Amino acid sequence: MEAHRSYERFEQGHRVTAGGQAGPHHGRNAALVVAVMAAFLAVATFLSNEAVKEVITSETHRADASARLESNRVKIDIAEGNSTMLRTLGAGSPQAGRAAAEAQRHEARVVSKLRPADARLAAEIEDHEGQADSANTQHIDYELAEVGLEIGIVLASVSIIASRRWLLAGAGAAATAGVVLLVAGLLV
Repeated sequence: MEAHRSYERFEQGHRVTAGGQAGPHHGRNAALVVAVMAAFLAVATFLSNEAVKEVITSETHRADASARLESNRVKIDIAEGNSTMLRTLGAGSPQAGRAAAEAQRHEARVVSKLRPADARLAAEIEDHEGQADSANTQHIDYELAEVGLEIGIVLASVSIIASRRWLLAGAGAAATAGVVLLVAGLLV
């Protein structure tokens, strides 16, 4: 029994004189922390890659809608020009009534089909821009989360080698910042 007390006093004295050095289970604890941080890092990396894909997809859809909008606007201009030309050329001729009817048909097409398509495409472009902006914000958050988690892993690994608890605490702080940014990215 006396030997056990002596050993406990030795351990207690060793901890007091170590001054910030790690205890007997520091390596195991730090390794567990590294494993948890690595899991969060894997999630952040996956989400970052998915956000980049979303940015690219949204930008592609936006560009496609922009091209369709431009094509629709050219159709509007041509239809309006044809209508004006028919009215001008048909004025004062025996076929004026037919030209006026044809001009009316072009104007009706612009009003019933082309203008609504124009508005729909403009709204679609705006929607894709919003999706791309949101995905880009998520990507930045996930990238910063990765940095925080990587720094945490490095500090925790060094704390194992150097047997310093304060390095493990710094690793925890960096990893916490990374996890907060990961959650922020999920909430965008």
